[in-house]
Amino acid sequence: MHKLSRRNLILGGSALLGTALADARPTRAASGAPPRKLILMVASGGWDPTYVLDPKPGLSTIDGPSGEIRRFDDIPVFTDASRPAPTAFFEAHASRCQVINGVQTQSIVHADCLKRVLTGTPSDASPDIGAITAFTHARELAAPYLVLGQTSYTGPLASIAARAGTANQIGGLLNPYAGLPAGSFEQPTYPFMPDVTEESLIREYVTARTARETAIRGQLGHNKRRLEDFSDSLWRGDALKNVGTLGELDFTRDLMVQARLALEGLETGLCYAVQIELGGWDTHANNAAQTNLNERLYAGLKYLVDELAARPGENAGSKMIDETVVVVLSEMGRTPKLNAAAGKDHWPVTSAIVLGSGVAGGRVVGASSDELGAVGVDLETGSSLPGGTQLAYGNLAAGILSLVGVDPATFLPNSEPLHALAT
Repeated sequence: MHKLSRRNLILGGSALLGTALADARPTRAASGAPPRKLILMVASGGWDPTYVLDPKPGLSTIDGPSGEIRRFDDIPVFTDASRPAPTAFFEAHASRCQVINGVQTQSIVHADCLKRVLTGTPSDASPDIGAITAFTHARELAAPYLVLGQTSYTGPLASIAARAGTANQIGGLLNPYAGLPAGSFEQPTYPFMPDVTEESLIREYVTARTARETAIRGQLGHNKRRLEDFSDSLWRGDALKNVGTLGELDFTRDLMVQARLALEGLETGLCYAVQIELGGWDTHANNAAQTNLNERLYAGLKYLVDELAARPGENAGSKMIDETVVVVLSEMGRTPKLNAAAGKDHWPVTSAIVLGSGVAGGRVVGASSDELGAVGVDLETGSSLPGGTQLAYGNLAAGILSLVGVDPATFLPNSEPLHALAT
């Protein structure tokens, strides 16, 4: 299988670029688990877990949708004819899934909750679990962390991410003429576009200047890291120009398109971790809109996992699902009761799905109370432990890192992993 890595690139005249990053990918990480790819699916805005993952029918304390509980393996799922996509997904893939309920975010602010569930920390200067996975296992690839949605955190690992978000970094690299005004500025008459010779001279100057700055002020600390980031960005930019076969990489809110690009990015070796996203879940008015959102989410998720289970993996006889972990989460939940606008407001307790390689599937860990409060959990077994420690965002993030073969103590030293995720 062809890999779009630094080893494939011919970047004239820069020995500096050849030493900027370590090429060796570890065969086994300090967590004890083998390296695994990661797809991070974010339902941004705050979903209502009672619609599917954390059913609470018949309670006076909860305003929920119509439906009935069905068990798929040992996972109780709230189903209804108006929500066929969740039913179809769990019929096909419940055995691969672990549902995690009662995740405490300790906030009801979107920005705070997003950074907490994605990074496992309260700081947006920390890298998220996708960035950490890509950096640990595959920093030599052209786009180790492919961000197709809008919400990700790279912190000090920014050089490994390639984004198709609102700024559309990827689209700009693939088509430098995109967005230029019509008329005389169109290719090839745009007066400021360098030719091949001029581009080569510019590159020689830039790489020489980078080497000089490194020698003068970049031997240690922050300066060294930022100069290395800049050096990395040069060859990553060149590598990304070779990925046109993946199709349109412009930003899109279509989860199906994002899922297809994620699969192709992993399959071709462009990336090792991918973030995809479905927004619109902030239903302060008309909480019933969560029905359609769940339909779109689970239809996209089923397509993604169907394809992972069908496409060949890197090892003989394996499938992509045997080498990949998929995490589906939302930054917060919704209040137990409807407000005056028939919507629900922000709530600090949420749920998640983790599935794929190494996951102890077909079951639920953690729990919430009849008032949607977080219930204590045994981090080893996942069993409810009333009065015990609540399952915090850091425990979940650390557990996912351990599952994908990253030692969580390196990045989240103060968070005990949710060990129950792994088989």
